[in-house]
Amino acid sequence: MMKRTATALLVILACHTGQAQYGKGRLADADTGFTPSRTLVDSLNPRKSPLIPIGEVIGMNLALGAVNCYVTGSSWAKLSFKSIGKNFESGWATDADGLVTNMFDHPFHGSIYYNLARSSGYDYWASFGVAAVGSWQWEYFMETEHPALNDWVMTSMGGALIGETFYRLSSLILDESTDGIERVWREIGAGIFNPGRLINRLLNGQTWRVTSAKLYETAPGGGLLAFGVNKVAEGVNLKHGGKNGMMTFDYTYGRLFEKHSYKPLDFFHLYAAVNFSRQPALGQLRLYGILYGKNWTVGDNSRFLLGVFQHYDYLENNVYQIGGVSVGLGIGYRTSPANPIRFAGTLHGSLILMGAANSDYAPEYKVKFLDSARTFNMGPGAQAKLDAALTWSWVSFYVGYTTWWIHTWAGAPGDELIGIWTPRLQLDVYGPWSLGAEYLLYHRMGKYKLFPDKSFRNNERRLTLGYTF
Repeated sequence: MMKRTATALLVILACHTGQAQYGKGRLADADTGFTPSRTLVDSLNPRKSPLIPIGEVIGMNLALGAVNCYVTGSSWAKLSFKSIGKNFESGWATDADGLVTNMFDHPFHGSIYYNLARSSGYDYWASFGVAAVGSWQWEYFMETEHPALNDWVMTSMGGALIGETFYRLSSLILDESTDGIERVWREIGAGIFNPGRLINRLLNGQTWRVTSAKLYETAPGGGLLAFGVNKVAEGVNLKHGGKNGMMTFDYTYGRLFEKHSYKPLDFFHLYAAVNFSRQPALGQLRLYGILYGKNWTVGDNSRFLLGVFQHYDYLENNVYQIGGVSVGLGIGYRTSPANPIRFAGTLHGSLILMGAANSDYAPEYKVKFLDSARTFNMGPGAQAKLDAALTWSWVSFYVGYTTWWIHTWAGAPGDELIGIWTPRLQLDVYGPWSLGAEYLLYHRMGKYKLFPDKSFRNNERRLTLGYTF
């Protein structure tokens, strides 16, 4: 429970509506990314001792703990050998923090742990391990409250996915052949959402090093930035709901159907929706990326994909709350780019390692050692997800569906069964500009052991003006 640290500044970079992933002109593109030679990287960016990133993570935790204890005066930060002993005696538990803390702040804090290792020369899996160690050390040694298993899962698992996403995005910004004011802005721009990497670049003298050598792997990407209005309403009556200004940012990194094989996050899809009024500021932050996968050519240059994917979801408005991390299998199919009407889609099935969904009955279940409760149930479960798009001429149609099953470990005993349909129509109007219309249909069935079951259907409508880049 990092208690909402400076990770709040890492908010907006995103994608999921599908146009950036399957949009016009991109299916035919070859993968023109750059992969530097291992020898060159090792000579200019040698891998550090594993004790360095682990020491940095522990040092960061100690510094943050000191701020919480001596500056903000947080009672849970008043540590002692006795409180640490009690944590080991009690073992894992769950906490009563809000959705934004549990499902948003912790993964972003974990991304800093992750990038302290990633920028020290380690790969995805080793950096994931450092994030897990950092989160474990925080939970057992840096709070007087019982260690929270939900925080450890979200910080390490979510932190690795978001951390690798930020590492690759920052690699697109960094350019060590530049100097002067351009170099300053590039380092600041990359460091805003990847402070772990910025810390090590400062310590290692890389922020002012000038070299023409290409040291960081990159892949092509594209996205859609859109502004418009939405209406979120309880029920399915289209007349209900107040208007809200909003922005969406949709970005895809890599080509899902172009490489023969993939390593962690050679492809990812990132989406955010930001509200300007009436609704929570961050309405959605959704991300999924490939861990391993392979493509096969079938027929007339059509492609079939099989892979392992990791997912992160955060959705919140005045009607529902959903969050979690999951991992599982995914398959995909893309028709030949030469076809006048092109189709591309993926289907995923994954295990939810930790998920959350709002429930009217959750406040009935207080966390005993805190004497407080959440507004949502938490637990493991499963997730299925469909993304598909048809593209032709100046029109594209996308449909997505995600369904979550969350079995309550902490909260009202039972199961949450949730689904969201997201059909979207996009029309090109002039150059990179387009008009979009999207409808979101949310449905939830809460099945409980000790309370009456509950069923909900809600809707959201969106009209946007977008710019494709």
